[in-house]
Amino acid sequence: MRLIVSSKSDPASQNIKEKLLDTHWECIDDWKGSPVYMKGKDILTTVNEHHIYVDNVDDEISSLLGVEVDLVVYISKHASKAGIHSLTVHPIGNFGIAKFGGKDDMLVPPAPGEMTYALRCLRKEAKKMGLDEYYQVSFEVTHHGPYLTTPTYYIEIGSDEGSWGDDRAGRAVASAVRKQGEHEPDDHNVVLGVGGGHYAPHFTDMVKEKKIALGHIVPGWALKDLTEEGLMLALKQSKTDTVCVDPGGVPSIFSKRLKKWCQNIGANIVEPSEL
Repeated sequence: MRLIVSSKSDPASQNIKEKLLDTHWECIDDWKGSPVYMKGKDILTTVNEHHIYVDNVDDEISSLLGVEVDLVVYISKHASKAGIHSLTVHPIGNFGIAKFGGKDDMLVPPAPGEMTYALRCLRKEAKKMGLDEYYQVSFEVTHHGPYLTTPTYYIEIGSDEGSWGDDRAGRAVASAVRKQGEHEPDDHNVVLGVGGGHYAPHFTDMVKEKKIALGHIVPGWALKDLTEEGLMLALKQSKTDTVCVDPGGVPSIFSKRLKKWCQNIGANIVEPSEL
């Protein structure tokens, strides 16, 4: 079953949730004061607080309903000091200290095929609705909580109150979520992305042109916190042995370290042009 999680404290999450519930769902239970809905192989639930701080929702819903949850999708807002209007998807977890939910030095398994397909759907929906001139559609890097053990991705609207409540943006994200749920993951090569900025522009461009899927994405700002054990965990969770370095490169001091770690654990380092 796929579990979709919304938050009462998140206006973009509620916007997307309303659009998802426009189609027929059955209310099957109550969890922490909120209804739990089901439609086909999808379950939709709501947490009261910001969902990045609510761990183990996958286990709690599995126990409540007696079902196996194999994918979790969080519908969420994205906040940016730069005020960039964006529609994004990303994996979650922390390289280093957990400043915004989750656990220190702990990652959550990504869902490479599902997340990458959701990004492709977002791009198509934004173009169809005429949002592509106003919203940047992209990956974000791996960051923030909550902590779960089930493959998970976030899908978000950013980055201010106007965009969070944007009816068309809510419909675009809801449509991408629906279509991802109806699609079997493509049999594309999965890579772990390393380096680059928060919105992973080079990795976003790569999936436009190449039949690949992204697992975890380690941003440039997290390289100082990455360890050999963290790299090994990110590769294992992404179910790949291929590290793709951002074409903008990484600092030479880390590049040497990365090559040594990959040699130690039997991983391959490739440039985008080699994929």
